[in-house]
Amino acid sequence: MKAGIKKHIRQLLWDYQHIEKKLQEYEDVMLMNRNPFLEYPVEQPTEKITISQIAFHKLFLQTVEDILADSTRDVQDIFLVKYKNGYPYKKNEFVACETFLSESTIARRDTEFIHEIAYRLGWYEI
Repeated sequence: MKAGIKKHIRQLLWDYQHIEKKLQEYEDVMLMNRNPFLEYPVEQPTEKITISQIAFHKLFLQTVEDILADSTRDVQDIFLVKYKNGYPYKKNEFVACETFLSESTIARRDTEFIHEIAYRLGWYEI
């Protein structure tokens, strides 16, 4: 798999919480006709997003959730520590301390996780 694809998937994983929050806001607006920007006009929304971006983010979140549901506890722990509650470029040694797994296991499981996401999104190249 190309390094650019891995980097892009990792960036999306690090933005997981932000994407979840934004999708929830958009769902609130669409389903309940409630616009949080009108209720609390502290700042003007500067972020513009298209329908295709919303659809892709929804697909990405669903793909990650499906993979995590089918994976072992190790992969779920790595995802929580490294991506969901972590920060970009968090080293595997810190993840190893928090998950009680070896660095080589974390690197292997993380690579398998990234490859599975790429495969399910149709981005996997040999």
